[in-house]
Amino acid sequence: MPNHSTSHPQLTPPVARSAQGQRTLARPWPVWMRALVVLGLYGGYFLLGGGLQGERMPYDAGHYWELAVGFQRQHQSFSLLNFHDPTRGYLAALLQFPALVVRFLTHCSMPTAAKVAGTGWATLLFAFLIPELWRSVSGRQVSGGRWLLLVLLAFSFWRDFFSFTTTDMPALALLLLALWAVSRAGIGWWLVAGLSLAASLNSRPMYLAAVLPALLLAGWYSKQHREITWVRWLAVGLGVGVALAPQLAINRLHFNSNSPLVLARVSSQQTTPLYLKQLTWGTRVLRYDTNLHQRLIYADSAGLAVLHQEGVREYTSYGQFLRIALHHPFNYGWRYVRHLFNGLDVWQPAPYPLQEYSPARFWVQLLNYTALGVGLSVLLLARPARWLSWPRAWVLLALLLPCLIAIPTAMETRFLLPLHLLLLAGAAFRFSPRQTLMRWRLPWQRLAIVTVAGLWLSGCFWLSNTTARTLQPDRGKTLVDD
Repeated sequence: MPNHSTSHPQLTPPVARSAQGQRTLARPWPVWMRALVVLGLYGGYFLLGGGLQGERMPYDAGHYWELAVGFQRQHQSFSLLNFHDPTRGYLAALLQFPALVVRFLTHCSMPTAAKVAGTGWATLLFAFLIPELWRSVSGRQVSGGRWLLLVLLAFSFWRDFFSFTTTDMPALALLLLALWAVSRAGIGWWLVAGLSLAASLNSRPMYLAAVLPALLLAGWYSKQHREITWVRWLAVGLGVGVALAPQLAINRLHFNSNSPLVLARVSSQQTTPLYLKQLTWGTRVLRYDTNLHQRLIYADSAGLAVLHQEGVREYTSYGQFLRIALHHPFNYGWRYVRHLFNGLDVWQPAPYPLQEYSPARFWVQLLNYTALGVGLSVLLLARPARWLSWPRAWVLLALLLPCLIAIPTAMETRFLLPLHLLLLAGAAFRFSPRQTLMRWRLPWQRLAIVTVAGLWLSGCFWLSNTTARTLQPDRGKTLVDD
Protein backbone atom coordinates (compact mmCIF):
# COMPACT_ATOMS: atom_id res chain seq x y z
CA MET A 1 0.00 0.00 0.00
CA PRO A 2 1.21 3.54 -0.64
CA ASN A 3 2.77 5.49 2.20
CA HIS A 4 0.39 8.43 2.69
CA SER A 5 2.68 10.00 5.29
CA THR A 6 5.31 10.84 2.73
CA SER A 7 5.41 14.57 1.95
CA HIS A 8 5.00 15.74 -1.60
CA PRO A 9 8.48 16.47 -3.03
CA GLN A 10 7.20 19.19 -5.33
CA LEU A 11 6.06 21.28 -2.33
CA THR A 12 9.37 21.21 -0.51
CA PRO A 13 11.50 23.57 -2.65
CA PRO A 14 9.05 26.55 -2.53
CA VAL A 15 8.56 26.13 1.22
CA ALA A 16 12.30 25.86 1.74
CA ARG A 17 12.94 28.92 -0.40
CA SER A 18 10.31 30.88 1.52
CA ALA A 19 11.85 29.92 4.85
CA GLN A 20 15.32 30.75 3.56
CA GLY A 21 14.09 34.14 2.34
CA GLN A 22 12.57 34.91 5.72
CA ARG A 23 15.80 34.00 7.47
CA THR A 24 17.74 36.21 5.04
CA LEU A 25 15.50 39.19 5.77
CA ALA A 26 15.60 38.57 9.52
CA ARG A 27 19.37 38.54 9.88
CA PRO A 28 21.73 41.53 9.47
CA TRP A 29 23.35 41.88 6.06
CA PRO A 30 27.07 42.53 5.63
CA VAL A 31 28.18 45.90 4.29
CA TRP A 32 29.13 44.50 0.89
CA MET A 33 25.64 43.05 0.38
CA ARG A 34 24.00 46.33 1.38
CA ALA A 35 26.34 48.19 -0.98
CA LEU A 36 25.38 45.94 -3.89
CA VAL A 37 21.69 46.56 -3.22
CA VAL A 38 22.07 50.35 -3.16
CA LEU A 39 24.34 50.35 -6.22
CA GLY A 40 21.86 48.19 -8.09
CA LEU A 41 18.85 50.28 -7.05
CA TYR A 42 20.26 53.72 -7.86
CA GLY A 43 22.42 52.59 -10.75
CA GLY A 44 19.49 50.81 -12.38
CA TYR A 45 17.19 53.78 -11.82
CA PHE A 46 19.62 56.24 -13.40
CA LEU A 47 20.44 53.88 -16.30
CA LEU A 48 16.71 53.65 -17.06
CA GLY A 49 16.52 57.41 -17.42
CA GLY A 50 15.60 58.51 -13.91
CA GLY A 51 16.70 61.79 -12.41
CA LEU A 52 17.79 65.00 -14.12
CA GLN A 53 18.14 64.89 -17.91
CA GLY A 54 19.80 67.22 -20.39
CA GLU A 55 23.29 68.67 -20.50
CA ARG A 56 23.45 71.34 -17.80
CA MET A 57 22.81 71.84 -14.10
CA PRO A 58 20.13 74.35 -13.01
CA TYR A 59 20.20 76.99 -10.27
CA ASP A 60 22.38 76.28 -7.21
CA ALA A 61 23.49 72.91 -8.60
CA GLY A 62 24.96 74.68 -11.62
CA HIS A 63 26.54 77.32 -9.40
CA TYR A 64 28.28 74.63 -7.31
CA TRP A 65 29.60 73.13 -10.54
CA GLU A 66 30.97 76.49 -11.67
CA LEU A 67 32.59 77.03 -8.27
CA ALA A 68 34.28 73.64 -8.51
CA VAL A 69 35.59 74.47 -11.98
CA GLY A 70 36.82 77.80 -10.62
CA PHE A 71 39.48 76.17 -8.45
CA GLN A 72 41.55 75.99 -11.62
CA ARG A 73 41.32 79.26 -13.44
CA GLN A 74 42.37 79.59 -17.06
CA HIS A 75 46.14 79.25 -17.52
CA GLN A 76 46.59 78.82 -13.77
CA SER A 77 47.29 75.81 -11.58
CA PHE A 78 44.72 74.35 -9.21
CA SER A 79 44.43 76.29 -5.96
CA LEU A 80 41.87 76.36 -3.16
CA LEU A 81 42.57 80.08 -2.82
CA ASN A 82 40.88 80.69 -6.17
CA PHE A 83 37.58 80.19 -4.37
CA HIS A 84 35.95 83.54 -3.53
CA ASP A 85 32.26 83.03 -2.80
CA PRO A 86 31.09 84.76 0.43
CA THR A 87 27.88 82.72 0.66
CA ARG A 88 29.26 79.17 0.51
CA GLY A 89 32.24 77.27 1.84
CA TYR A 90 35.05 76.02 -0.36
CA LEU A 91 34.23 72.40 0.47
CA ALA A 92 30.74 72.86 -0.94
CA ALA A 93 32.47 73.18 -4.30
CA LEU A 94 35.28 70.71 -3.64
CA LEU A 95 32.76 67.94 -2.90
CA GLN A 96 31.60 68.20 -6.52
CA PHE A 97 35.04 67.27 -7.86
CA PRO A 98 34.27 63.54 -8.22
CA ALA A 99 31.53 64.48 -10.70
CA LEU A 100 33.93 66.77 -12.57
CA VAL A 101 36.47 63.96 -12.78
CA VAL A 102 33.84 61.58 -14.17
CA ARG A 103 32.89 64.10 -16.83
CA PHE A 104 36.52 64.79 -17.71
CA LEU A 105 37.29 61.09 -18.15
CA THR A 106 34.11 60.11 -20.02
CA HIS A 107 32.99 63.38 -21.71
CA CYS A 108 29.45 62.71 -20.47
CA SER A 109 26.85 65.33 -19.60
CA MET A 110 26.77 67.12 -16.24
CA PRO A 111 23.70 65.19 -15.00
CA THR A 112 25.26 61.85 -15.95
CA ALA A 113 28.46 62.70 -14.09
CA ALA A 114 26.43 63.84 -11.08
CA LYS A 115 24.50 60.56 -11.09
CA VAL A 116 27.71 58.52 -10.98
CA ALA A 117 29.01 60.53 -8.03
CA GLY A 118 25.55 60.57 -6.44
CA THR A 119 25.32 56.79 -6.56
CA GLY A 120 28.54 56.69 -4.56
CA TRP A 121 27.14 59.08 -1.95
CA ALA A 122 23.91 57.06 -1.74
CA THR A 123 25.91 53.88 -1.19
CA LEU A 124 28.01 55.46 1.55
CA LEU A 125 24.96 56.96 3.26
CA PHE A 126 22.51 54.05 3.15
CA ALA A 127 24.74 50.98 2.94
CA PHE A 128 27.19 52.02 5.64
CA LEU A 129 26.65 55.19 7.65
CA ILE A 130 22.99 54.99 8.67
CA PRO A 131 22.96 51.30 9.72
CA GLU A 132 26.40 51.52 11.39
CA LEU A 133 25.56 54.70 13.31
CA TRP A 134 22.31 53.07 14.43
CA ARG A 135 24.31 50.07 15.62
CA SER A 136 26.84 52.23 17.48
CA VAL A 137 24.19 54.11 19.50
CA SER A 138 21.66 51.30 19.98
CA GLY A 139 24.02 48.36 20.38
CA ARG A 140 21.94 46.31 17.95
CA GLN A 141 22.30 45.57 14.27
CA VAL A 142 19.50 46.19 11.81
CA SER A 143 17.99 43.18 10.06
CA GLY A 144 18.25 43.04 6.30
CA GLY A 145 14.51 43.36 5.82
CA ARG A 146 14.15 46.45 7.98
CA TRP A 147 17.19 48.06 6.41
CA LEU A 148 15.77 47.36 2.94
CA LEU A 149 12.50 49.01 3.97
CA LEU A 150 14.37 52.20 4.92
CA VAL A 151 16.28 52.18 1.63
CA LEU A 152 13.04 51.87 -0.35
CA LEU A 153 11.33 54.62 1.65
CA ALA A 154 14.28 56.98 1.22
CA PHE A 155 14.39 56.10 -2.48
CA SER A 156 10.72 57.03 -2.78
CA PHE A 157 11.24 60.51 -1.34
CA TRP A 158 14.85 61.58 -2.02
CA ARG A 159 16.23 59.60 -5.00
CA ASP A 160 16.62 62.44 -7.50
CA PHE A 161 18.73 64.52 -5.10
CA PHE A 162 21.58 62.22 -6.09
CA SER A 163 21.43 63.41 -9.71
CA PHE A 164 22.26 67.04 -8.82
CA THR A 165 25.56 68.57 -7.73
CA THR A 166 24.21 69.94 -4.46
CA THR A 167 25.58 69.61 -0.93
CA ASP A 168 22.55 68.27 0.94
CA MET A 169 23.38 64.55 0.79
CA PRO A 170 27.19 64.85 0.98
CA ALA A 171 27.03 67.20 3.98
CA LEU A 172 24.65 64.91 5.88
CA ALA A 173 26.85 61.92 5.07
CA LEU A 174 29.89 63.76 6.45
CA LEU A 175 28.05 64.64 9.66
CA LEU A 176 26.96 61.03 10.15
CA LEU A 177 30.53 59.89 9.46
CA ALA A 178 31.79 62.21 12.21
CA LEU A 179 29.16 60.94 14.68
CA TRP A 180 30.04 57.33 13.88
CA ALA A 181 33.83 57.77 13.81
CA VAL A 182 34.06 58.96 17.43
CA SER A 183 32.56 55.62 18.52
CA ARG A 184 35.66 53.86 17.23
CA ALA A 185 38.70 53.29 19.42
CA GLY A 186 41.35 53.97 16.78
CA ILE A 187 43.06 57.37 16.84
CA GLY A 188 42.80 57.59 13.06
CA TRP A 189 39.02 57.50 13.24
CA TRP A 190 39.05 60.52 15.52
CA LEU A 191 41.09 62.38 12.93
CA VAL A 192 38.45 61.39 10.38
CA ALA A 193 35.76 62.65 12.79
CA GLY A 194 37.38 66.08 13.01
CA LEU A 195 37.80 66.32 9.24
CA SER A 196 34.23 65.18 8.58
CA LEU A 197 32.63 67.44 11.17
CA ALA A 198 34.42 70.51 9.85
CA ALA A 199 33.68 69.54 6.24
CA SER A 200 29.97 69.14 6.97
CA LEU A 201 29.59 72.60 8.54
CA ASN A 202 31.75 74.19 5.85
CA SER A 203 29.63 72.73 3.06
CA ARG A 204 26.31 73.32 4.91
CA PRO A 205 26.70 76.08 7.55
CA MET A 206 23.46 74.95 9.26
CA TYR A 207 25.46 72.02 10.66
CA LEU A 208 27.36 74.46 12.84
CA ALA A 209 24.52 73.78 15.30
CA ALA A 210 25.62 70.12 15.43
CA VAL A 211 29.15 70.86 16.61
CA LEU A 212 28.48 71.03 20.37
CA PRO A 213 26.40 67.80 20.50
CA ALA A 214 29.03 66.07 18.36
CA LEU A 215 31.81 67.13 20.75
CA LEU A 216 29.74 66.02 23.75
CA LEU A 217 29.25 62.67 22.03
CA ALA A 218 33.00 62.48 21.50
CA GLY A 219 33.55 63.27 25.19
CA TRP A 220 31.21 60.45 26.20
CA TYR A 221 33.02 57.96 24.00
CA SER A 222 36.44 59.19 25.14
CA LYS A 223 35.51 58.17 28.70
CA GLN A 224 34.57 54.73 27.44
CA HIS A 225 37.88 54.29 25.63
CA ARG A 226 39.82 55.74 28.61
CA GLU A 227 43.43 55.28 27.46
CA ILE A 228 45.31 58.18 25.77
CA THR A 229 42.25 60.42 25.75
CA TRP A 230 44.25 63.58 25.02
CA VAL A 231 45.61 62.07 21.80
CA ARG A 232 42.07 61.52 20.54
CA TRP A 233 41.13 65.13 21.21
CA LEU A 234 44.32 66.24 19.52
CA ALA A 235 43.35 64.18 16.47
CA VAL A 236 39.89 65.78 16.38
CA GLY A 237 41.39 69.26 16.65
CA LEU A 238 43.92 68.49 13.95
CA GLY A 239 41.18 67.27 11.63
CA VAL A 240 39.08 70.38 12.21
CA GLY A 241 42.10 72.62 11.68
CA VAL A 242 43.12 70.94 8.43
CA ALA A 243 39.60 71.23 7.02
CA LEU A 244 38.99 74.87 8.05
CA ALA A 245 42.47 76.34 7.44
CA PRO A 246 41.82 76.89 3.70
CA GLN A 247 38.57 78.72 4.52
CA LEU A 248 40.45 80.99 6.91
CA ALA A 249 43.02 81.75 4.20
CA ILE A 250 40.24 82.40 1.65
CA ASN A 251 38.42 84.78 4.01
CA ARG A 252 41.58 86.73 4.78
CA LEU A 253 42.61 86.96 1.12
CA HIS A 254 39.28 87.90 -0.45
CA PHE A 255 37.09 89.30 2.35
CA ASN A 256 39.50 90.76 4.95
CA SER A 257 38.06 88.46 7.64
CA ASN A 258 39.88 86.31 10.19
CA SER A 259 37.04 83.82 10.59
CA PRO A 260 37.62 80.15 9.69
CA LEU A 261 33.86 79.74 9.14
CA VAL A 262 31.78 80.44 6.06
CA LEU A 263 30.83 84.12 6.09
CA ALA A 264 27.34 83.28 4.75
CA ARG A 265 26.70 86.67 3.19
CA VAL A 266 24.56 87.35 0.15
CA SER A 267 27.44 89.19 -1.50
CA SER A 268 30.90 90.46 -0.63
CA GLN A 269 29.59 94.05 -0.58
CA GLN A 270 26.84 93.36 1.97
CA THR A 271 27.51 92.60 5.63
CA THR A 272 23.98 91.44 6.48
CA PRO A 273 24.15 87.74 7.41
CA LEU A 274 22.32 85.41 5.07
CA TYR A 275 20.46 83.85 8.00
CA LEU A 276 18.97 87.22 8.98
CA LYS A 277 17.69 87.62 5.44
CA GLN A 278 16.32 84.10 5.63
CA LEU A 279 14.34 85.10 8.72
CA THR A 280 12.69 87.87 6.68
CA TRP A 281 11.93 85.50 3.81
CA GLY A 282 10.61 82.96 6.32
CA THR A 283 8.09 85.52 7.58
CA ARG A 284 6.88 86.24 4.06
CA VAL A 285 6.90 82.70 2.69
CA LEU A 286 5.35 79.45 3.95
CA ARG A 287 7.18 77.23 1.49
CA TYR A 288 9.73 77.72 -1.26
CA ASP A 289 10.20 75.46 -4.27
CA THR A 290 12.01 75.88 -7.56
CA ASN A 291 11.12 73.80 -10.59
CA LEU A 292 13.18 73.75 -13.77
CA HIS A 293 11.33 76.78 -15.17
CA GLN A 294 10.39 79.12 -12.33
CA ARG A 295 10.41 79.74 -8.61
CA LEU A 296 7.35 78.58 -6.70
CA ILE A 297 6.55 80.97 -3.84
CA TYR A 298 3.87 80.04 -1.32
CA ALA A 299 3.06 83.34 0.37
CA ASP A 300 2.34 83.85 4.07
CA SER A 301 -0.36 86.53 4.22
CA ALA A 302 -0.27 86.62 8.03
CA GLY A 303 3.48 87.22 8.03
CA LEU A 304 3.19 89.95 5.41
CA ALA A 305 0.50 91.61 7.53
CA VAL A 306 2.72 91.57 10.62
CA LEU A 307 5.63 93.15 8.75
CA HIS A 308 3.30 95.80 7.37
CA GLN A 309 1.84 96.45 10.84
CA GLU A 310 5.32 96.81 12.36
CA GLY A 311 6.49 99.02 9.50
CA VAL A 312 9.33 96.61 8.69
CA ARG A 313 10.53 95.75 5.19
CA GLU A 314 13.20 93.38 6.44
CA TYR A 315 14.78 92.58 9.80
CA THR A 316 17.86 94.69 10.49
CA SER A 317 19.00 92.73 13.56
CA TYR A 318 18.28 89.53 15.43
CA GLY A 319 17.06 91.60 18.36
CA GLN A 320 14.44 93.27 16.18
CA PHE A 321 13.29 89.87 14.94
CA LEU A 322 12.94 88.54 18.51
CA ARG A 323 11.09 91.65 19.65
CA ILE A 324 8.51 91.36 16.86
CA ALA A 325 8.17 87.59 17.31
CA LEU A 326 7.52 88.00 21.04
CA HIS A 327 5.02 90.74 20.28
CA HIS A 328 3.07 88.29 18.06
CA PRO A 329 3.66 84.89 19.73
CA PHE A 330 0.63 83.06 18.29
CA ASN A 331 1.27 84.40 14.80
CA TYR A 332 4.90 83.27 14.77
CA GLY A 333 4.25 80.05 16.69
CA TRP A 334 1.62 78.83 14.24
CA ARG A 335 3.79 79.92 11.29
CA TYR A 336 6.67 77.77 12.48
CA VAL A 337 4.41 74.79 13.08
CA ARG A 338 3.41 75.11 9.44
CA HIS A 339 7.06 75.50 8.43
CA LEU A 340 7.87 72.28 10.28
CA PHE A 341 5.10 70.46 8.47
CA ASN A 342 5.96 71.95 5.07
CA GLY A 343 9.58 70.91 5.53
CA LEU A 344 8.47 67.30 5.97
CA ASP A 345 5.78 67.45 3.25
CA VAL A 346 7.76 65.96 0.36
CA TRP A 347 5.93 66.36 -2.97
CA GLN A 348 8.66 65.22 -5.37
CA PRO A 349 12.00 63.45 -4.77
CA ALA A 350 14.19 66.23 -6.20
CA PRO A 351 15.59 69.57 -5.00
CA TYR A 352 13.97 71.16 -8.05
CA PRO A 353 10.75 69.43 -9.21
CA LEU A 354 11.49 67.79 -12.55
CA GLN A 355 7.88 67.96 -13.74
CA GLU A 356 4.61 69.63 -12.89
CA TYR A 357 2.84 68.31 -9.83
CA SER A 358 0.42 65.59 -10.95
CA PRO A 359 -2.38 63.53 -9.34
CA ALA A 360 0.31 60.98 -8.40
CA ARG A 361 1.38 63.45 -5.72
CA PHE A 362 -1.55 62.25 -3.62
CA TRP A 363 -0.05 58.75 -3.34
CA VAL A 364 3.41 60.13 -2.57
CA GLN A 365 1.92 62.24 0.20
CA LEU A 366 -0.15 59.35 1.55
CA LEU A 367 2.95 57.17 1.81
CA ASN A 368 4.91 60.04 3.34
CA TYR A 369 2.31 60.93 5.97
CA THR A 370 1.88 57.28 6.88
CA ALA A 371 5.62 56.72 7.30
CA LEU A 372 6.05 59.95 9.27
CA GLY A 373 3.10 59.11 11.50
CA VAL A 374 4.51 55.67 12.24
CA GLY A 375 7.97 57.10 12.94
CA LEU A 376 6.53 59.76 15.21
CA SER A 377 4.48 57.19 17.11
CA VAL A 378 7.58 55.05 17.62
CA LEU A 379 9.36 58.07 19.09
CA LEU A 380 6.47 59.15 21.32
CA LEU A 381 5.51 55.69 22.60
CA ALA A 382 9.03 54.43 23.26
CA ARG A 383 10.24 54.39 26.84
CA PRO A 384 12.45 57.47 27.41
CA ALA A 385 15.29 55.24 28.62
CA ARG A 386 15.50 53.75 25.13
CA TRP A 387 16.46 56.95 23.36
CA LEU A 388 17.54 59.34 26.13
CA SER A 389 20.78 57.56 26.98
CA TRP A 390 23.73 59.89 26.50
CA PRO A 391 25.04 58.70 23.11
CA ARG A 392 21.55 58.60 21.61
CA ALA A 393 20.66 62.00 23.05
CA TRP A 394 23.78 63.63 21.59
CA VAL A 395 23.19 62.04 18.18
CA LEU A 396 19.57 63.20 18.21
CA LEU A 397 20.60 66.74 19.12
CA ALA A 398 23.29 66.78 16.43
CA LEU A 399 20.66 65.88 13.84
CA LEU A 400 17.76 67.94 15.15
CA LEU A 401 19.37 71.26 16.11
CA PRO A 402 20.26 72.12 12.47
CA CYS A 403 16.63 71.41 11.57
CA LEU A 404 15.46 73.63 14.43
CA ILE A 405 17.40 76.65 13.21
CA ALA A 406 16.05 76.07 9.69
CA ILE A 407 12.38 76.20 10.73
CA PRO A 408 12.09 80.05 10.82
CA THR A 409 13.54 80.38 7.30
CA ALA A 410 11.93 80.20 3.85
CA MET A 411 11.23 76.50 4.15
CA GLU A 412 12.45 73.94 1.65
CA THR A 413 12.06 70.22 2.26
CA ARG A 414 15.82 69.64 2.01
CA PHE A 415 16.32 71.78 5.13
CA LEU A 416 14.68 69.07 7.25
CA LEU A 417 16.38 66.13 5.54
CA PRO A 418 17.98 64.84 8.80
CA LEU A 419 14.64 64.87 10.63
CA HIS A 420 12.79 63.23 7.76
CA LEU A 421 15.33 60.40 7.47
CA LEU A 422 15.33 60.00 11.25
CA LEU A 423 11.56 59.47 11.27
CA LEU A 424 11.80 57.08 8.33
CA ALA A 425 14.50 55.13 10.18
CA GLY A 426 12.32 54.95 13.29
CA ALA A 427 9.41 53.62 11.24
CA ALA A 428 11.52 51.09 9.37
CA PHE A 429 13.78 49.89 12.20
CA ARG A 430 11.47 49.94 15.23
CA PHE A 431 7.81 49.63 14.23
CA SER A 432 6.19 46.21 14.54
CA PRO A 433 2.53 45.79 13.45
CA ARG A 434 2.28 42.52 15.39
CA GLN A 435 3.49 44.03 18.65
CA THR A 436 1.20 47.03 18.15
CA LEU A 437 -1.85 44.78 17.74
CA MET A 438 -0.84 42.74 20.79
CA ARG A 439 -0.27 45.86 22.88
CA TRP A 440 -3.55 47.49 21.85
CA ARG A 441 -5.81 44.47 21.72
CA LEU A 442 -9.07 45.80 23.18
CA PRO A 443 -11.69 46.90 20.63
CA TRP A 444 -11.87 50.46 21.94
CA GLN A 445 -8.07 50.73 21.80
CA ARG A 446 -7.96 49.65 18.18
CA LEU A 447 -10.81 52.01 17.38
CA ALA A 448 -8.78 54.79 18.98
CA ILE A 449 -5.78 53.88 16.80
CA VAL A 450 -7.90 54.02 13.64
CA THR A 451 -9.41 57.34 14.74
CA VAL A 452 -6.02 58.92 15.50
CA ALA A 453 -4.63 57.66 12.19
CA GLY A 454 -7.59 59.12 10.32
CA LEU A 455 -7.25 62.47 12.05
CA TRP A 456 -3.49 62.49 11.38
CA LEU A 457 -3.86 61.81 7.65
CA SER A 458 -6.77 64.21 7.16
CA GLY A 459 -4.93 66.92 9.13
CA CYS A 460 -1.80 66.45 7.02
CA PHE A 461 -3.71 66.73 3.75
CA TRP A 462 -5.58 69.78 5.04
CA LEU A 463 -2.37 71.58 6.01
CA SER A 464 -0.75 70.67 2.69
CA ASN A 465 -3.72 71.92 0.67
CA THR A 466 -3.90 75.20 2.58
CA THR A 467 -0.25 75.82 1.71
CA ALA A 468 -0.71 74.82 -1.93
CA ARG A 469 -3.48 77.37 -2.34
CA THR A 470 -1.10 80.23 -1.43
CA LEU A 471 1.07 79.73 -4.55
CA GLN A 472 1.83 83.10 -6.13
CA PRO A 473 1.96 83.65 -9.91
CA ASP A 474 5.45 84.06 -11.31
CA ARG A 475 5.89 87.73 -12.19
CA GLY A 476 9.65 87.92 -12.28
CA LYS A 477 10.08 89.67 -8.92
CA THR A 478 8.99 87.55 -5.95
CA LEU A 479 8.34 87.99 -2.27
CA VAL A 480 11.87 86.77 -1.62
CA ASP A 481 13.36 89.43 -3.89
CA ASP A 482 11.11 92.22 -2.59
